[in-house]
Amino acid sequence: MTREMDYALRIVRALYREGQLSAAAIAQRECMPKAITLKILKHLHAAGLVDSRRGPSGGYLLCRDCGELYLRDVFQALGEFLYVNRCQQPGYRCENRPKGDCGLCRELARVQEILDGELVRTPLSAIFQET
Repeated sequence: MTREMDYALRIVRALYREGQLSAAAIAQRECMPKAITLKILKHLHAAGLVDSRRGPSGGYLLCRDCGELYLRDVFQALGEFLYVNRCQQPGYRCENRPKGDCGLCRELARVQEILDGELVRTPLSAIFQET
């Protein structure tokens, strides 16, 4: 998991708990650099997960209910995906077994399927209530 993935989850958690917050307030609350917070907020906004309001009482707020959001949704908003190995990435051709009969790749595909299922198993609202 990348640091940006971690930060994105913390941003969504802060907005889930507090409602509307400025980027500066999120950064301070979650102990994150403001520049990175703004960068990730742009990704979350482009993906339709957060909205922004301008003005003195402005800030960021969630567009979607965390009961309908999952870890995968946040990671996809960043354009990042969790792969157990590069051979699980779409279009990858194994240099050791170009015909696709690699036992290691098959086993990692099985593990990847489990990971993919886990990323959509628990809504963020349930996760955020526990932390």
